[in-house]
Formats: sequence, structure tokens, C-alpha cells
Amino acid sequence: MLILKFNTLSADDLFAIERCLLRWLDDKARPNIDPDFNVLDYGRTELYGHLLGVFAKLGVLSALDITPSTLLDFLIDVDTTYLNAPYHSFYHAVDIVTVLYYILTELEADQYLSNLDIAALLIAALCHDAGHPGYNNLYQVNVKTELAERYNNTSVLEAYSATIARDLLSKHKLLKDLASIHGKSTAHHTTWTEGRFLDVIESLILATDMVYHFELQEQAGVLEDLLSQDDDDDDDDSDWCSTSDSDSFVIPTPSSSTYDEEDLCYALNRDQRQSLCRILLHAADISNTVRPWTISKQWSDLIVQEFFRQGDAEKEAGLDVSPGMDRDQSTQPEISLKFGDFLVKPYFEALAGFLPSANIFLDTLNENRSEWVRLKTCPEAAFPPDNTNNERQFPSSLLPPQPVLNPSGRRISVAAGTVVIPDRQIYVARKRQRSTMSINTRSSGGGPNSLLQRRPAGLRSASHTGIPRIIVPDRRPSDLLQQQSWLSPTLLKTSVLESPVSMCHPQDRSPLSRVSKRLA
Repeated sequence: MLILKFNTLSADDLFAIERCLLRWLDDKARPNIDPDFNVLDYGRTELYGHLLGVFAKLGVLSALDITPSTLLDFLIDVDTTYLNAPYHSFYHAVDIVTVLYYILTELEADQYLSNLDIAALLIAALCHDAGHPGYNNLYQVNVKTELAERYNNTSVLEAYSATIARDLLSKHKLLKDLASIHGKSTAHHTTWTEGRFLDVIESLILATDMVYHFELQEQAGVLEDLLSQDDDDDDDDSDWCSTSDSDSFVIPTPSSSTYDEEDLCYALNRDQRQSLCRILLHAADISNTVRPWTISKQWSDLIVQEFFRQGDAEKEAGLDVSPGMDRDQSTQPEISLKFGDFLVKPYFEALAGFLPSANIFLDTLNENRSEWVRLKTCPEAAFPPDNTNNERQFPSSLLPPQPVLNPSGRRISVAAGTVVIPDRQIYVARKRQRSTMSINTRSSGGGPNSLLQRRPAGLRSASHTGIPRIIVPDRRPSDLLQQQSWLSPTLLKTSVLESPVSMCHPQDRSPLSRVSKRLA
């Protein structure tokens, strides 16, 4: 029986959720999760049961020693922190968790991770866009919102989401038994503690900022080399995930001079496993383009609504319209083709380097590309829904002290932010496309020498986050696919600083200083 402490659901809803969980625990009745699974087809109650099943099946409940009731309470509270943005909604978060489940189980990425690694990965995925208003960091900075000021115009939305995640994890005491379950630290051994787990969550959410896209792509190539080596050669690779030949920046990651007993059980050490989690989370976060066409198109419709909604708001505010967000200048096929050709394809090629079964995503990407090319030739292809876009980012103490120096290149908007693609990257992508005789044929997965030679990490996700308080009716994303007239850009004039957590539960609010502390 499911019993809630902080929330209230009807007896019928609780029964339906429990029944869904039991199906997940039954090997014969468990749902088949593959790239065709569409969260947009389900209601809230079904999603709660789905998430409980995913977390239980991947060992999160046992790893944290929590009950399904405790986790359900947490899931409901996370849901309340997501706003009714067309794309960056609770449905997006559930979709990312679902894609990760597929990557971990069917693509067998779970063989490299411990149950606690997976627990941190799934919780970070669930919370990574919490509080996202549907207007990206660049908008937040340009409008000079209070959140942008609070986070020093640096990865504002990621910082906000991490604050919310910390608040909720502390409120529900999901991590209170970590130290007692997994032992105490000594001079030569460090174990999982609540503080360490929170730092990992923070680091994972931070890495969803598109500013780390090329860095993560590069690390995926190094990971391929590392996993192909003999076990005896692993000693010299312990720092691969925290160093780079690039003189730009590195992804913030907790570091230590001690080791974990877990390191003796896995091919990767602790820091390497955390880097793998960041690579996988980012892959899931940009995976819409590599999903079957019907699902990919639905998510594309939603993000284009956010893009154009933000573009309209920028025009109204007298600002320059962000790339790809002007409904009078940009079309959905153009936006999708640029995203797939320049960012998604190289990244998933790198992923397939160490997870060969990930080539299934590249096959689907090519199929979808032909659909976008077909739509590009149709007059109705420029369908403009509504407008909004958005981005995720984090506190300045966890990011490089200065923004990345962008090389010359093309600036485009993607669901996770604004990206500057270096000229060389554009040249490589176009050359690869021209050399392909057919979009339906490609080489399967190249290695790091052919795909991942070091390139300047030339993408910046401009941080900004004045989070507008948008009062909207509770609608499912499927409703948003039809029209967005209910959400007017004029509502942007009202800003709020408080997170949804603190607005709903002021007694449980955690200090912001917890987010700004440097990872240790």
C-alpha cells in the first residue's frame, strides 16, 4: 500500500500507481521500453507508476534504502516544480528518464555503473529542468531578470534546477541513510555520503548546459579508448574525465585522492563513472531527433512553439531575436536539420564508439533527416506554433570563471540553449554529408581518431534566467501540440525569485549558499 506524507492522491490513483509498479516488478508483465515508447500518450498517474517501476527495476530503491511511498512523494513534488512550458515540462523529464532506462538496459551501459551511480543519474535527469520557464538563459540575461542577477548571468537555469533538486532531496530525506548503508570513509577510502551524492547531482545537472556539448563529445571518444584497453593499462587514465588539451574549460566534477571499493568492481573508477553519467544524460537530453519519426516530430513541434514564443517576446521587448526563434524567418525543418547535422549526429557517433548498439539511434536520425528534407520542400513546412525556448545553467562557482571564448562560427538555438558551432565543425559536417552517397547509408560508428580529434569547445550557452511566473491551465503536452493561444508573452512582465519548492513549502526551503559552494 502506498502512503503519502507530503502529498494527497485519491485512493483510485494510488491503486493505479501501485498496480503499474507491480507490473514492472513482474518479469512477464513488465512494459517493453524501447525508442518507440511515448510518454506523451500517458496521464500523470500512469507516469508516476512508470517512474516508480523504472527506479525500482534499476535498483534505486534498494540502493537508497527507501520505500516506493517515499519515492512517490518525491516524484509528485518534483512534478509540481515543472512549469507548463510547451517543451520543458515534467513530460520532458520523464522522457529523459525513459531514454536513459533504454540506454542502461538495452544498450547495456549499466554494466559500467553502480546502483548509486544510476540512482544519481536518474534523479538528476528527473530534476534537470525543474523550474524551467520556457524562456532560455539568453533571454533571462538580456531581460535582466532577478534569477540572472542571482546567478551572475552564468548557467542560470541549471543553477535554479540544482537548487530545487537539493531542496527536495533534503525535504524528503532520500539520502539520510547513505552513510550507514554504504560504510564510513577512512583515510584511504571514501564512500557515498549525502553531501557527496548532492554534489554529484549538482554536477550532472550542470553538465546538461550545452556549453559542455563538445567537451562531453570529446570525452566519449576518450572513454572508447579507455574501455578498449587491457585492465593492466588503466592506471594512467584516472584523470581523463577532469583534464583536457583544450585551453577553454573543463566540466566541473568532484575529485578526490582516495578510492572507492566500487572501483575494484567496475571497469571505470568513480570519476570516470561520473563522467560517463554526464555523457549519457546529455545524450538522452538531445535524443528527440534520434527517436522514431512520429515521436521526434511531436517533440520538435513543442520546442518550436517555445522558440517562436520566445522570439515574439524578444520582439515585444525590443531585443534582437535569438537564432531560429523568429517565426517570420525560421522554419521547423531548417531548425531540425541544423541541430541533427551539426550537433546530434557527431555526438551519437561518439556514443556508438563505446556503445555499438547506439548505432540504432544514428539509423533513426538518418531516416528522420529524409523526412525533414521532404517537409522542407513543402510550403506548409514552416508551421509556426507559438513561441518559447529555454536553457539550463548553473552557479558561477561551479563554472569556469569566464565564458568560453567562442571561435568564429554559426550560432543556433537548440532546446537546451544557444550554441556557437565552430567553423571547422560546420565544414566537417558538410563534407561528411556531401560524401554520403545516400542519407540512408553510412559507416557504422568510427573510432576517436576519425570522429573525435580535439576541436575547440566553441559553444556557449548564454546564461539568463529571470524566471517569469506564468499562470496557465494544467494541460498535457499533447494539448500544446494543437495551439498555444492561452499563453501570452505579456505575462512575462511578472518575475519571481522563489523556486517552486519554496513557494509551496516555505518551511523546507534550503539556503542558496548550498548551491554556490564549490564541489570538493
